[in-house]
Amino acid sequence: MPFKDPFILWPFAVDAEGRLSPAHRGISPGFSVQWRGRVVHARLGQSNGHDGHLHMEASLGRMPSSASDPVTRAACFTMLRGLLSALPHDWAARLLPDHQPRLEVEATVTLPITVRNLVAELTVFLLTLSPYMDLMDRAGVGLVPALARHQ
Repeated sequence: MPFKDPFILWPFAVDAEGRLSPAHRGISPGFSVQWRGRVVHARLGQSNGHDGHLHMEASLGRMPSSASDPVTRAACFTMLRGLLSALPHDWAARLLPDHQPRLEVEATVTLPITVRNLVAELTVFLLTLSPYMDLMDRAGVGLVPALARHQ
C-alpha cells in the first residue's frame, strides 16, 4: 500500500512504499522477539549509501553455577566449546559476565528494507540458531527470564 508521503515512525523512516530505514544517523533502531523461551535482539543500522546492516544476537541461556551443579556446569562448557567450532563462519560468540553464552551475526541489507525482507533475515537467523539451542538445552543450560536487555 503506497503512502502519499514518506514519514517518520520513530525510530524508523518509512518511504512512500512502506520500506524502513533508520530515521536518525548514529541511532540503530531495534526490536526483540522471543524464540524458544529466549530473547533475540535485532538492530538495523545505516552504512554508506543504500548499504545497511542487521545485527542479530541471542542468548543461549545461562550456565549453571559451580556451587549448585558442578557436573552439569562442566558438561555445559564442554558442549559450548564444541558448539563454537561448528558455528557458521560469519557468526561470533561471547560469554557474558553473568555466564550467558551469546551468539551474534551481522547481515548486510539494502536500505530501505521491506518488512518482509526484515522478517526473512530474522527468520533465517532463528532457524539456523535452533540446533545450537537444542544442544545447549540437552547439556543443561538454563533459560534466562526475559526482563531487560543486557549488553
